[in-house]
Amino acid sequence: MNTYTSFFRNLFGAKDQTSGAREPRQVIITSSSQPEVLQKRMREEKLSHGETVTANLSPVRLEKSRGNMVLYFCPMKKIEVLETVSSGDGGSIPEQAKVEGLTIPKDLKEGFYTLKNVTLTSNGTMQVKATDKTDWETAGCEMYHW
Repeated sequence: MNTYTSFFRNLFGAKDQTSGAREPRQVIITSSSQPEVLQKRMREEKLSHGETVTANLSPVRLEKSRGNMVLYFCPMKKIEVLETVSSGDGGSIPEQAKVEGLTIPKDLKEGFYTLKNVTLTSNGTMQVKATDKTDWETAGCEMYHW
């Protein structure tokens, strides 16, 4: 299907029959995902460069943008450290972030979620990685006052 046709199908809500109905979708971050909020929360938890933890991030926001599901750190109020995998070297948390292996079920909607059981590492970049236990739990935004 050409780009022109896809544009109008998306514009008018037509379903693209070529995509798998139940396949998980990849989650990305963009320059607007506000990694400085993740960095701030990591500092509040006294995490340092080179440290790796298993954690819950809450809340994060998922939003559709240009056919992708984008993760935003801006509403995040806390990082719940579940386990320290390796200690840090005491250095500064990097400014850049990336996500790795994060997917969502095809039917998951935009909104606020607790991202549960991810590996959080800060070595060169802040890295949020999926594990075999990673899950998205709905976090009602009424709990959070902006």
